[in-house]
Amino acid sequence: MESGAVHRGRRPSLLLLHSAEFGGAAELSWEFNMDVLGAHYHVIAPDHLGFGRTDKIFDFIGQFNRRIEHIRRFIEVMCLGPVHVMGSSMSGGLCMTVAARDNPDWPLRSVTCCSGGGDAPNNEARKTLNTYDGTREHLRKIVEVMFVDPKWAKDEAYLDRRLELANLPGAWEATAAARFKAPFRDGSGDRRERDSLDYGNIKVPVLVFAGKHDTLREPGYTDGFVPKIPACELHLFEKAGHMGNIECADEFNARVLQFLKTIDG
Repeated sequence: MESGAVHRGRRPSLLLLHSAEFGGAAELSWEFNMDVLGAHYHVIAPDHLGFGRTDKIFDFIGQFNRRIEHIRRFIEVMCLGPVHVMGSSMSGGLCMTVAARDNPDWPLRSVTCCSGGGDAPNNEARKTLNTYDGTREHLRKIVEVMFVDPKWAKDEAYLDRRLELANLPGAWEATAAARFKAPFRDGSGDRRERDSLDYGNIKVPVLVFAGKHDTLREPGYTDGFVPKIPACELHLFEKAGHMGNIECADEFNARVLQFLKTIDG
């Protein structure tokens, strides 16, 4: 059967790619979005290699492109065809990189980038995010960094869910490996590509979300790349940090559906 035949009579596909903090996974990134978006789209939310329940694999030669290839093959095997792709944090930058390539690795219809793209400062908030020691209290501090409302860090059941995923066998190692930097290497080709991304080369519509109180980004960081994208819309959450699609889920869902409707009619 041709892959196109799988799509006859099916709603357009929306691929959701999660953030990459310790314990990051699709079930946590998108739990407040999947049902609403799924009422209108064929929603798929896989886990990246090393996260969630996937194999705990890390490619020290080219993990960035390994992730891209993993998702490319996932799209192919699932016969998804042209997809709307949505990425949170690390995955937002991943989506933008793919879209900016002369020959995008994925069959893109649009990109939604949540708290991704641009530069990420090496500040105290990011150090908290990157130095998880496996304890409940450190995980609580990570949640405090990512969210504005203190209720998330005080929710013990929510912390339990994150703690379980963060401490699965191999999960810490696979996530921490991305933070390793050999002192004698001058950055990888992946890093050079991301640092010199040609946003003007993105040919699909883009929606960028940013949190006004995101301590993991510099204020106004989107000014450095949003104007360069030919067809781009920016939505700023007034009451969110790094996880606006969770903290302001209703606002996020409504804005995404509005954006996608302009493309799909």
